[in-house]
Formats: sequence, C-alpha cells, structure tokens
Amino acid sequence: MSKPTILLIDDEERILRSLRMLFLSNYNVRMTTDPHEAIRILKTEKVHVIVSDQRMPVMQGSELLRIARDTSPATMRILLTGYSDLDASIASVNEGEVFRYLLKPWLADDVKSAVAEAAAIAEASFSVHSVDLKSVQAGVEHKKPRVLIIDSEEATSITVREILGVRCEIVWAYNAQMAMEELAKQDVSVVVSDLMLGETNVAYILKTIKQLNPQTQCIVVTSFNDTSRLIELINQAQISRYLPKPVGKNLLARNLESMLERFNLLRSQPALQNRQAVAPISDDHEKMQSGNFLGMIGRLRARVAA
Repeated sequence: MSKPTILLIDDEERILRSLRMLFLSNYNVRMTTDPHEAIRILKTEKVHVIVSDQRMPVMQGSELLRIARDTSPATMRILLTGYSDLDASIASVNEGEVFRYLLKPWLADDVKSAVAEAAAIAEASFSVHSVDLKSVQAGVEHKKPRVLIIDSEEATSITVREILGVRCEIVWAYNAQMAMEELAKQDVSVVVSDLMLGETNVAYILKTIKQLNPQTQCIVVTSFNDTSRLIELINQAQISRYLPKPVGKNLLARNLESMLERFNLLRSQPALQNRQAVAPISDDHEKMQSGNFLGMIGRLRARVAA
C-alpha cells in the first residue's frame, strides 16, 4: 500500500525541514517555500493533506488553502501558523475551510495526530470525489431543510426568513433552553448562531451540535471578537462561516445557499461526513456543559418518542 502524500508550505526552509522529520517515515513528503509551486503540485499529484503557514510574502496561507479547496476538493487542509490574529482565523474559516488550525510552536504529537486523521479522511474522500456527485445528489430524496437561529435578538431570524422564505423550516431560539428543545425534536441542516446570548457564551452549544450530527453546518454571526475562541470553534466545532454583525443580507444569503448545498452533499455521501470531524473539547467547563446538554437532549428525545 502506497504512503499518503503530505504537502508542506512555509517560507522558512528550516521550518519545512523540521516538519519533514515528523512525517518522513510514514508519508510521501512534498515541500516548497513557493505557494505557486504548491498549486502546481496539487494540480498534478494526489495530495492527501496540505499543511500551510499563514504569513508568507507571496501569498497568505488562507488564500492558498482557498485555491487548494477548489483545485483538489478531497485534499484536507491544515493551517499551521505562528500568528493567532483574528483576520487570519476568519479567512481560514470563510476562504480556506480548514480542517484544523494549529499554532507554532507546535507539539509534535498534536501535529502528527491531526495529519494522520486528515490523511485517513482524505483517502475516503478521493474515492467519493471520483464519482459524479451531482448525479448522486439528484437521485436522493431531500426533506425540507431545517434552519435553527440561535440569537437573543430577532433581527438575524427575520433576515434568514426573508432570504429562505418557505423553502426551509426556520426556527428561532433566543436562549439555550429553547435551542436544546429544538435540537431534541430533530436534527437541523444549518445553524446560524451568535456566540453570546446575553452574558452567556454558547460556543459549547455549537460544539455539541457537531457531536450530535456532523452534517449540520454552522454559521456564526457575531460582534464578539476573540481569536483564541474562534480557533477553538474551528477545531472543536468545525464552524463553516464566521460573519461579523451586522451582516449584510446578500452576504448571508450567499453563505446560506452554500451551506445548504454542503449539507445536502454530506447527507447524500456519508463517507464525506468525516471531513467535519471535530477535535475533543479542551475546556473542562465547556466539556461539562456539553455533557449536560447532550444528556438533556437525550432525555427530551426519549420523551418525544414515547
């Protein structure tokens, strides 16, 4: 069996040499300091995982990963950077759609674990992407999508209703209890959520939703700017988009359409759902909140089924 191929991009050659030592025994390692060379490799070779730095003089890593997403959709994308700035984090979500966002200086075991998981997922993804996905999706009977808005203010819910009309079942939850009750009724296709409900940070809800149903796509619409929290959401909730409030109607409409399309793709191709796999929740308090949340949803679902 051939080794998976990993493509490393960093403008510092010493970083590339250090990374190469981590993966040489188990992977076919390709590396370059030139993002344009990386794109050429993606076009001509089967690359399982691309690991890119963010701040490079020729091209930002998030832009490279956006091109990688379009050039080789099955390739898994990881951003490994020494800078935890907000703009880079947002771009990695909205443009690069990264699988993991890892910070330098890295822990070798963390990087190796993330790449190993990504490589296994990519192998399955290549098999799926070799078929005609549009024809497969066309043959699947789709239920009416269900969109859940989690926001203490109604404005986002009103905008979503204006965009989607009667095409989707749209539910508004303005507190955590309501969100839990709606999730207990049935899974949702897309969640549009703020990060703060009043004084309560609800990141744990988004992380729990992905544990319940990896197909669900999460769009965060918020004025809350915290880079470390966003990086957690990338890794532990696989959020799909991060949009600033107040969000324009056209921008939200484009992203809703994109996320509904992705949800349908994942529903028709279960093998692709692992691309949405989340890292374990790291914060002990959030871990407890998530466990309680899952327990309550389980009890509510049992009551609904009875």
